Amino acid sequence: MKRNIISVVVGLVSAIVFFVIAETINSYLHPAPKTLDYNDSIAVKTFYENQPLSLWLFVLVGWVIGSVLCGFLIKLISKNDNKKLPIIAGSILTLSAVANFFTLPHPTWFIIVGLIIFIPSTLLGYKSYKLKTNE
Repeated sequence: MKRNIISVVVGLVSAIVFFVIAETINSYLHPAPKTLDYNDSIAVKTFYENQPLSLWLFVLVGWVIGSVLCGFLIKLISKNDNKKLPIIAGSILTLSAVANFFTLPHPTWFIIVGLIIFIPSTLLGYKSYKLKTNE
């Protein structure tokens, strides 16, 4: 039981660290103007509505890679076939994305993809370790 909890915590922390790195790189690639007032909701909305597709795709790629890493580490650390663990982690990551959707404006398509991306990605990472050990 301890090993399962530790595996989920380590997986989630690793995913979040990866997300932060990806978002930091993205902020260098698509910097916000220094004059942007984050307290002005209209200015923030206008800024995000005018961002290129590459900004949103970079975030999604970061989310997928971080989630796959999460699932892989869960399997590596837990050393069992309990698929509930990556589903729990994917659900937690999905809830964190929902919180993010309420804090900053996002395109509708991005929200839809963001709601469905985490659980399959954590399961993919989880299953990838099993494939590796069968070689």
